[in-house]
Amino acid sequence: MPSPASSGWRLTHDMRATRFSARRRNGFLHLRSRFLILLMAGSCLLASAGQIVAAPASTHSPASAGSAPSSAPAKAPTPPPAATSAPQQSSHDNKPSAPSAKKLTRQDRIGLLADQLAHAKTPEEAHTLEDMLETLRSAGLSPTTQLLLRRAQKDVSAEKPDNAVDDMGDAIALQPDQAILWRSRAQMRLIAGDLAGAVQDLGAALQRDPKDAQSWNLLTTVEEHRNDGQAALKAWQKMLDLNPMADKNHKRLDALRIKAFGQPT
Repeated sequence: MPSPASSGWRLTHDMRATRFSARRRNGFLHLRSRFLILLMAGSCLLASAGQIVAAPASTHSPASAGSAPSSAPAKAPTPPPAATSAPQQSSHDNKPSAPSAKKLTRQDRIGLLADQLAHAKTPEEAHTLEDMLETLRSAGLSPTTQLLLRRAQKDVSAEKPDNAVDDMGDAIALQPDQAILWRSRAQMRLIAGDLAGAVQDLGAALQRDPKDAQSWNLLTTVEEHRNDGQAALKAWQKMLDLNPMADKNHKRLDALRIKAFGQPT
């Protein structure tokens, strides 16, 4: 290894040679650039070495080939937490909801009341149910039809049954589906003496409302006026099926049987 003195002499000699040659080929500038490059490269190597020494060993680095395998068993992965159950419903939500009540039509209510009338226990209860049924049957009439019905009733009171029949004919033309109008005209025709017409109107009324005990009662009266005892008896028996309290002691029933079949011997 050369001594520092000899190295200094060489450096001085080189610098002199370089300055001399710089006048001709810029050799000094070329040597200076090479020297700076060497210094920068050395600095980079020192910095990299320092980072390698300072950085800790990675926990994920694979084990060296010479190291013995670890005797500790591998730790099982932690299972994910159980899914959170849905929040419980409040006690109000857990209560069973009451079934929605079906919206009853007018005809449905008429049918229910008619069934109650058939099982009435007293004449007073039957009379109350009859009034309720009559109100429901009239509830479907339009204002114009109600006006014609009131006019027909006034005509009957004024002993003008033919005019009453005409008024009811106009009402039926407006609302032919209303059974109570056919029954009302049958009553006007009975008063006017048109028994055949009354029977026809009652047939139309009962076709639309077969549980109308009032229509069966009126038919019984019309058949009596026609002197058809058996037809009157059948109509009354049908009426009793719908309203047993109308003839609780069967007095009229017995009288109609006599008219139909004569006095029993």
